[in-house]
Amino acid sequence: MARSSLKVPTPLAVSRAMNTLLEGSYWPATLGARDTHTRRQDDTDGQRGPDQDLSVSIGPDGDMWVVLPSSAQSLRFRTAAGGGQSLRVRNALMVLAEAIRRDNEDCPQPL
Repeated sequence: MARSSLKVPTPLAVSRAMNTLLEGSYWPATLGARDTHTRRQDDTDGQRGPDQDLSVSIGPDGDMWVVLPSSAQSLRFRTAAGGGQSLRVRNALMVLAEAIRRDNEDCPQPL
């Protein structure tokens, strides 16, 4: 959906949407297990490479992973069934993965 056709939501609509996205249990149809979504930051000054990227990965079990730039480290946020203690953060990362997917679709970045 084109951004120009979207209306500014009311504060109540934003609050309700946040509750739905952060408190709910769902799986967006556009995201798949084992998918990784990566987006280069805006202030790269022409630099390219993993230290300029943000990556969010979805594990086969639905856990969400954030890959830290300039590091081999990744952080995992588990599902409730996997003992997750940060379920809202996991849901927010799922929304972030979808946002990256949409930005990559609408405005691909050169490799």
